[in-house]
Amino acid sequence: TLIIRFKTSDSMKSLVFISLLLLKLNSTVAQAHSTPPNFVKRYYEAYSGRPTALKLASFYSDSVVLDDPTFDWKGEGKETIFKNFDKSNEPNHYTWRVDQVFEIKNTIITEGELSATYKEIPYRMRFVNIFHFDEKGLIIGQYDYFDNADYYKAVNAARLLGK
Repeated sequence: TLIIRFKTSDSMKSLVFISLLLLKLNSTVAQAHSTPPNFVKRYYEAYSGRPTALKLASFYSDSVVLDDPTFDWKGEGKETIFKNFDKSNEPNHYTWRVDQVFEIKNTIITEGELSATYKEIPYRMRFVNIFHFDEKGLIIGQYDYFDNADYYKAVNAARLLGK
């Protein structure tokens, strides 16, 4: 079953399309289990505001692998991913808008815009998140891509302002 919801969004459409094609062709996607019900709504609600490990850890398998090439970071295992999560996200406040959702067997791809603040300085980033789930509905693999130019402007502005 393939569920596609579209809203007009020129940014990142090709990345989502290519990701979708690669996932469709990837043999690991052909597993029998499916995605957890209401995952997108529950996950992005938990990640909104100031996210914490307590709000998010329950979505993940203990052996999850999270790959975030935008920020040149890869975490292997829930303990590694959430070790410094709260401290790293302390200056952030997030509002997520999901524009597109693709579901294929045990995989969900989301695309949208993150409106956020870093130390009270606003910024926006387009994003694509790819989630792979195990038979229990826990995330076993996650790939994140963010258009982060605006984020670095906010970080630099905060430094210049002494925040």
